[in-house]
Amino acid sequence: MVDQNEDIILIEYCNVLWRRKKMVISVCSASVLLAMVISLLMPKYFRSETVLMPVGPDAGGLAAALSNMPLAGALTGAAGIQTPADKIMVVLKSRTIAEQVIRKFDLLKRFNEDEWDAGRNAWKNPEKPPLMQDAVKKVLADVANFKKSKDGSVTITIEWKDPVLTAEIANFYVYALTEFLKDKSINTTIQVVDRAIPAERKFRPKISLNMALAGFTGLFVSLFLAFFLEYLNKQKMQKNA
Repeated sequence: MVDQNEDIILIEYCNVLWRRKKMVISVCSASVLLAMVISLLMPKYFRSETVLMPVGPDAGGLAAALSNMPLAGALTGAAGIQTPADKIMVVLKSRTIAEQVIRKFDLLKRFNEDEWDAGRNAWKNPEKPPLMQDAVKKVLADVANFKKSKDGSVTITIEWKDPVLTAEIANFYVYALTEFLKDKSINTTIQVVDRAIPAERKFRPKISLNMALAGFTGLFVSLFLAFFLEYLNKQKMQKNA
């Protein structure tokens, strides 16, 4: 008896979906199409990576140099940094290196294109120009990413709209890091395992993935609407009966 009731309920569900099939197909198709259009209109971002291997015994000298860097000194003490890779990570994440990258590639203008007057070669509102501090936050949050592997290597990953510039920023990080070590007379060298090269394909948006997710979302929404509308229709029929 229970199995028979379950079969009846299942058949009723199928009938609901059959009656609402046009709506289900329309919602799913519209979701996929909308996701495709939005993905095509989104700016393309490229990713470049360079892999480093820090080599050298002078951990004490590097720790002392880090203590004098903005933000890095606090991070060193708080994180209990031990290995050369850990200390290299702190240097890469420092405001000092980020500001060098921003100045080298004029990222302040790139981040605030709407506020820059190319004709006058000046900010549109000179009294309130974009802040370097905000640019540093954007670089560390959205552009650059640093990862330490178990083998002691460090990977610098850069994401940006221009594939050539993306690789140049990644490689400049290596240069800035090397110059920092030389300037502080630290006996820790950096071996470049893989140099960053311009990406041939965009990293995001992932159009196929976005369309698939939109399709699943549209399916769930359309199923909910189908049963909800069916419920409202039954309620209306009961009132009219």
